Amino acid sequence: MPPDRGDEQEGPESAVPAGDPDEAVRLFHHYRRLMAQILGYEEELPEPASEEDLSAVEEELGVALPPDLRALYGIADGDGGLVNPLFDRQEWLPLAEIGDLDDEWLEIAQEWQREPWRRTVFDTQPPNTVRRSPLRPGWIRFAFDTGGNWLAVDMDPGPNGRPGQVIAVGVDYTEGPTYVTDSVTTFLRRLVEALERGDHRRHDKSLWIDADLPDLPGEHTGYSDGRPSLTRAGQAGPRVQEVRVSAVEDCAFLAAVPDVCSLVLSSKGSPDLTPLGDRPVEYLELDVESADLTAPARNRELRSLSVTCARPVELAPLRAVPNLWALDIAAASVADIATVTELNGLRYLEVTQEQWRELSELGGLPPLAVVGVHPHRPERDRPVPTSWVTTDGKPPSSTA
Repeated sequence: MPPDRGDEQEGPESAVPAGDPDEAVRLFHHYRRLMAQILGYEEELPEPASEEDLSAVEEELGVALPPDLRALYGIADGDGGLVNPLFDRQEWLPLAEIGDLDDEWLEIAQEWQREPWRRTVFDTQPPNTVRRSPLRPGWIRFAFDTGGNWLAVDMDPGPNGRPGQVIAVGVDYTEGPTYVTDSVTTFLRRLVEALERGDHRRHDKSLWIDADLPDLPGEHTGYSDGRPSLTRAGQAGPRVQEVRVSAVEDCAFLAAVPDVCSLVLSSKGSPDLTPLGDRPVEYLELDVESADLTAPARNRELRSLSVTCARPVELAPLRAVPNLWALDIAAASVADIATVTELNGLRYLEVTQEQWRELSELGGLPPLAVVGVHPHRPERDRPVPTSWVTTDGKPPSSTA
């Protein structure tokens, strides 16, 4: 699999959790009283978790619970399937379920049919609070929406985060986790404040609270023909990380997207790629008449490159890219195919049968983990995902 960018990030500047266990307990009881007043009844909670149960779960997970969440388990071991789950319509899990979660959703998202090397895990807001991973051992999922998403306490935060911060992960967050609040304490405070100001509505026995908490991941603003598409609020997104541009004449638009890390450029001509040299692009897909890779190769963040072009492209500049992990040249005419043998960090390669034959005759290839061989030069249509016939344990045949 492609390297996990979260593993490359530094830990937090502050190792002290932002939550307060005493305040969390007070807020929890106040929250329950407010809900009972609004609903006209109070739902019964399960018995508290014992200290032995808490210690056993922490030993199994290899991670300690943050003090505020730990204190809440001292009140009840989850919410026992209440009609109104306590954590913003998400079921509070009992300790027994925390360490026994099915992660088939992640396995599916990372299957090679879905071409994970083309996918980028984006940063959340605020930047660098959460590591850029789809899932980590230090993310303790404690509440479930029954649809494949969880709330988790993050005990392995990014450089600008705090241990115990609440994040959202799961099937709708494979492009990156979402930062929710700095702690379970703050999460409860937001719920209490929403109830106190009347930001809620009742539907039969269910209570919906508008606590102004992040829900699904924010949409990544896209660009078309050099003009930004607009968000629901009618304004261009403040921090664009994914860009797809068609009919590109020049790359001057990149001045407006300093944080772009996934970029797809399509043009019938040969746009000047110079502005790419100072953008943190990790995945780059080019579909152009001809491509000069000199400028993109100055980007030390480049991990994955896909080139479609009619005129021969020179791969030599890629020797200077320290982190290049994946290369797709199956839809390109290549002037110097032997350069592939010098890309020592390369682990994924996609080529045509003829290109693979040339490389096999040269020998000295990098220690590739995956090689995709097309019988003929492919047509790049959307969606990108490809049907694979997988052969494990030996190089793909150049004659098959």
